[in-house]
Amino acid sequence: MKKLLIRFGQFSIGSLGAALLNLILIPVTTYFLSPAEYGKTSMFLLAQTLLIYIIYLGFDQAFTREFHAAENKKHLLVQAMLVPLLSALVLIVGLSVFASTVSAWLFSDPNYQMAVYLLALSTILLIFERFILLFIRMENRALSFSACSIWIKFAILAGTVCGLLFFKPVFITVVYGMLIGQMVGDALLILFHLKLFQQAFEAIDGALVKQLAKFGIPVAAGTFLYSLFIVIDKLSLRYFADFDELGIYTAAFKVASALMVLQVSFANFWIPTAYEWYEQKKPIIYYKKVSDLVMFTIAFCFLLLLLFKGFVVVILSPAYSEAQYIFPFLCFYPLMMTVSETTNLGIVFMKKSVLNIYVSVIALIVAVALNLLLAPRYGAIGAALATGTAYIAFFLARTYFSMRIWEGFSVKRHLIITGLLYALSLYNSIFRDTFLEKGLILGALIFLMTLYRTELRQLFNLIPRKGMKKI
Repeated sequence: MKKLLIRFGQFSIGSLGAALLNLILIPVTTYFLSPAEYGKTSMFLLAQTLLIYIIYLGFDQAFTREFHAAENKKHLLVQAMLVPLLSALVLIVGLSVFASTVSAWLFSDPNYQMAVYLLALSTILLIFERFILLFIRMENRALSFSACSIWIKFAILAGTVCGLLFFKPVFITVVYGMLIGQMVGDALLILFHLKLFQQAFEAIDGALVKQLAKFGIPVAAGTFLYSLFIVIDKLSLRYFADFDELGIYTAAFKVASALMVLQVSFANFWIPTAYEWYEQKKPIIYYKKVSDLVMFTIAFCFLLLLLFKGFVVVILSPAYSEAQYIFPFLCFYPLMMTVSETTNLGIVFMKKSVLNIYVSVIALIVAVALNLLLAPRYGAIGAALATGTAYIAFFLARTYFSMRIWEGFSVKRHLIITGLLYALSLYNSIFRDTFLEKGLILGALIFLMTLYRTELRQLFNLIPRKGMKKI
């Protein structure tokens, strides 16, 4: 367990560093941009998110699935990148041809075609970034992975800050700054890892590509549906509200994403570890202990964020004060995503990636229905409620299908804590009673620690006591 915690800590360095840089980027942009301008910036981020989920076509997941079984891992890397690179070329052509239309759809103005061209070009670099980082991660080179992750985020921050300092502080300046920063960061990342592609000019390994596609394509279908699921809230606000509501919502989402540091750190550590355990035929209790510890940790952080929600205004600016009543529901995104990484292992181990399609369809239906119902009437708060509920549905569906094909373990405590956090978030959005709400949150913290007292005691026993023995 100590070795696992050390490895997790090393992976967390990168996630913490990236999260800190992202946290710095939030007040930098919200200080210069009004909610309406920030809302336009969020449409660019939405487009980039959609492209990222589409261009890999599931081959990134197939690469991680076959990594430990492959004798020549560099050969596997190059072959896994071929189809995504081809899809990126097709995407570049499409975006270039319809640049003005895409610009109008994103920014309500067809004249920002250059931003669309740069966005299209950046997809090639994003593919290299994704697979280089996956290669490093699967080799469990935690410190190298952390350094590379921090570098990419720093390049984006530097590009954005330079743009705002030297050019007019409007949304398109932020868009150009982020794009150029990302591209410079990726270019240097590729230069430092050129040795990974020394076999790039080998003949295409049709059998291997077919094997990767067999696992990856069903994942891609599920991923595409999932991408629709994660952008439906912003699309709803874009068309049922206005850029002001969208800007406040996006700022709240950025604050909630502080919890993503736990999700990213854990996923980077957990995926290779889980595969190793499966190959070693570790008993189910190992997976359950990790799942319980993850649920406690991220729920504890969730409650702390809710307790100190007033600092949201300090981080952002008074113009974004409504964000403090929105972000708790958005915290279910990192919470449910992180916990489901430990409960969906049956789908991964049994290679039933087609089940991801069912999971995404269920979550998408919930998200679309609730956004259509709530966003037009309640704006950003309605969209946040819909998003939080949809991610809970995502977790439940992922867990249900996994446990049906795998021996699995009990998630009863997960459900209790999820219900408690949901009730607190609802109270925060509706009543906004600071005094009573803080009492309820403190009570929830005590209940959480009581419910997981056994796991906390075991974790405490891992702490070295050499200093205590000398006393």
